[in-house]
Amino acid sequence: MNENLQEWGKAILRAAVIIVVLFFFCWPMRLMGSSMEPTMGDGEIVLMNRFAAMQGHYEKGDIVMFHYYDADGSKTVVKRIIATEGDTIRILEDGGVEVNGEILQEDYVEGKTEGLVDMKVPRDTVFVMGDNRQTSFDSRNMGAIPCDDLKGKVFFRIYPFGELGKIG
Repeated sequence: MNENLQEWGKAILRAAVIIVVLFFFCWPMRLMGSSMEPTMGDGEIVLMNRFAAMQGHYEKGDIVMFHYYDADGSKTVVKRIIATEGDTIRILEDGGVEVNGEILQEDYVEGKTEGLVDMKVPRDTVFVMGDNRQTSFDSRNMGAIPCDDLKGKVFFRIYPFGELGKIG
């Protein structure tokens, strides 16, 4: 009887560890929409590291998920961080994006970047944009995103299986 209890205890402990790892480090999310094409597409399933949100560990270029609130309620959105607090961001007439006076080299971008942006990113916020600039509803429309609304970093694609791997 005592051995059975020990085995049950071990099984419960293993399950708890797996749940904690999944909850904090590998939370699966299904993407909807085309705003991150060609990097990621509609219907893909990715893993998100929620621990990053708890640590506030974000950098320019990170692909993040966050909650956006509009008239229809809350939506989970995925975008790329272009600038962080204190950075100055400008969208140039030729479609280039300038952060702190330097033009970004954005090989991942599809379409021309349009919009009237010339701002300093406020404290405790980030400026995000989708990789498909012509279809993306992002900080050009919704403004800087509070860091408290960030839910995690996208780091790995698990579906479609033919494109399994790191996202960058």
